[in-house]
Amino acid sequence: MSLSAPALRERLEKLHRERVLLGFGLWVDPVVFDRQETLVFFARERTSEEVMRVLKGPEVAYIGWKLDGGLTVALWSDNVKHAMTRLSLFIGEKSSGHAVTGAVDLPPLSVLDFMIVDALVDDPKIPFKELVDVTRLSPKTVRKHLESLIRSEAIVISPRLGAGSNPGELVYNLAVAGRVPMSKVREILDDVLLVHETRSPPMKYLLCRSRDLGEVNSKIRALNRLPGVSALVSLNRELLFANEFIHSLVRERIKQLEKIRVSQTVSA
Repeated sequence: MSLSAPALRERLEKLHRERVLLGFGLWVDPVVFDRQETLVFFARERTSEEVMRVLKGPEVAYIGWKLDGGLTVALWSDNVKHAMTRLSLFIGEKSSGHAVTGAVDLPPLSVLDFMIVDALVDDPKIPFKELVDVTRLSPKTVRKHLESLIRSEAIVISPRLGAGSNPGELVYNLAVAGRVPMSKVREILDDVLLVHETRSPPMKYLLCRSRDLGEVNSKIRALNRLPGVSALVSLNRELLFANEFIHSLVRERIKQLEKIRVSQTVSA
């Protein structure tokens, strides 16, 4: 059943009040920068000051700060091994594990695409009119490129979820390890969205909703009964994006494409 605009707005405001929804961040597929995403896990509990310091680490794109204080750090790099070593040295701690996100084939983005991405980084939910004003492109051009970016999943507007302050309905992240098709997962989880998938080790990162913790536990037990599967609930205290780093990648790519365009014009 679809919700009316006022009902949807009221529900979002309630999620904000209860700190289930902390805001939104823009995930950009690092393939468009010729980079690969690696999720690196750190178990030690950290303070908010320590988390903010890690967010400024080399090639860190975003961080999931877990309810138990641990971290999931996403690196966007063209040299995974080197990036992980640099991160461990920066933090002063060896990671407890990592997972590499599988790369997908995406058509190359244009300068106009990257201009729109750059305008969305700080506010992925920016009103369309403001997006047109910021990019100085025509509404038709913005709509065409924005729809293409979303349809191809070059960008994803990610909800920044917290653990919430009230009992009751839960919105949570779930990591499912093992080579299980989503069709099987959906037989158990009624309300689920695939957010990320890694190939080494094979894992699916899901966004789920349940009525209460009892339902969560029963669904987890059912998933863990599937052959070769293990499932782990991952409640975020906060999801933080390294917007400065993401801006730097986007703007560097714009410069590269503009340089290529100028050289082609001169040679012509």
